[in-house]
Amino acid sequence: MKKITILGLSAALLLAACGTEQSTDTAETASGSATMESGKESIKSQLMQFYLSVSKDINKEDAHLNDFEIAQAESTLPKGAELSEMKEKASASAEQAKQAVEAIEVPESLSGHQEEIEGALASIVQSYEMKAEELDTEAPDFQAAADKFAEADAALNEVLEENGLIASNLYSEVSQ
Repeated sequence: MKKITILGLSAALLLAACGTEQSTDTAETASGSATMESGKESIKSQLMQFYLSVSKDINKEDAHLNDFEIAQAESTLPKGAELSEMKEKASASAEQAKQAVEAIEVPESLSGHQEEIEGALASIVQSYEMKAEELDTEAPDFQAAADKFAEADAALNEVLEENGLIASNLYSEVSQ
């Protein structure tokens, strides 16, 4: 009878130990899932902050360029010396915006998307270079520069959507 009791207690201890191990695994798995979800939310947050900082950095520098583009679209460009002065300011503004974009660093938390983001930033830089070159012509045409910026928008939107965020239009945010 003692053997059966000892065997029963041993079995009970064994089952109890297995049950504790199993519940620990479940708790660790639940904890791991929560950490992964928390990580995804953190990446979303970091990505959104980065995206907004890009438009903010550009908007600090491209006001004169935007003024020129708006006046050109509305056919209200001035003539003569006033036009030359406006073009010079717009060209300087394009150069400053280009430099601002070149100075942007991709945060460590977004290193998984670094290549795509850096490619998009490079396209934005090229777009501003193209605008500066166009401002040296008689009748600036910014369509090719807008197309280059659209490439950047597409790349950034792909990263946003991959992370569960809604696509946006950076070009319209910086062209105001």
